[in-house]
Amino acid sequence: MTSSHSTADAGQDTPGRRSPRSGTTGRRWLRVAGAVLVIAAVLLGIDAALIDSRIDRFDIDLHDGPGTTWVLVGLDSRAELPPGATTEQFGTTEDVPGSRADVVLVLHENADGRSALSVPRDVMVRTGSAVSRLALTWLDGPQATVEALCRLGIPTDHLVTVDLAGFASVVDALGGLDVDVPAPVRDPGSGLLLERAGAQHVDGVTALAMVRSRHPEHRTDDGRWVPSEVDPDGRAEAAGAVLAAASAAGDRALARPWRLQDVAWAASSAVSADEQTSIADLAALARGDVPDVRVLPVSEPVGGTIARKATDATDRALADAGLSCQAQPVRRR
Repeated sequence: MTSSHSTADAGQDTPGRRSPRSGTTGRRWLRVAGAVLVIAAVLLGIDAALIDSRIDRFDIDLHDGPGTTWVLVGLDSRAELPPGATTEQFGTTEDVPGSRADVVLVLHENADGRSALSVPRDVMVRTGSAVSRLALTWLDGPQATVEALCRLGIPTDHLVTVDLAGFASVVDALGGLDVDVPAPVRDPGSGLLLERAGAQHVDGVTALAMVRSRHPEHRTDDGRWVPSEVDPDGRAEAAGAVLAAASAAGDRALARPWRLQDVAWAASSAVSADEQTSIADLAALARGDVPDVRVLPVSEPVGGTIARKATDATDRALADAGLSCQAQPVRRR
């Protein structure tokens, strides 16, 4: 049985960039996102209550499992676009209604240490009596995504999200990113246009376009734009390249206190979390070591679609990570 959601999704080709090191995407994302929150709450001496007041909260029931599990979600809502962005680049809320779980990262900690998994957004999950892609569950709200992850075998002790505008604002607060592009690349669907190869400096909107790119084209030596080969996991690799650059920019910002304050302020308004996750929890997340992130194995796209299925390899990977979920939700106070 299929979901009633009809929101279209583009494919997942890989935008032009030099390949990042395997397993760095989640580590760098956590490092940047967590570090700016710690800077905001600790290094700059900003009142934690003030920072907390800038974080939107989800009122949801969570799911227990062994150890502690963080679920980190990148959202694609068009309700608030980055400064300077246009609806031609991103679409309007009428063109792309609601919000989808564009990136889902799971960090699990137990007595054996920490493990991290990137969950493909197009894996099919059960939502009530229907089946839907994981990305689309957020259209029914964060509770639906938490429930769907539990049915897959992933509990949620803490839920943290960031949206399109938030990502771009943090990149701009960092002063932009230095990226290395192997060939000119464009993607009209995401607004991406980098007309020369090599090292270059990009702003938040361009960095976001690189992460969002689904159908990139590269310019050949004779000036023709040709589509890139389809890669179901390509978007995660593109995100890794951009987030690696963000991590480097964060390192440089440590020597510029005036910039750190801008980054901290941007980050505190970019992040949303469940009501039970405190500033202290976020600081503890940032301080801990983050292991290499593995992509949760699922099937190849099914029947010419972008949908993918959980397999025996999916179950084994979750078990190896020490993940299991109690179906009965809990509410912590």
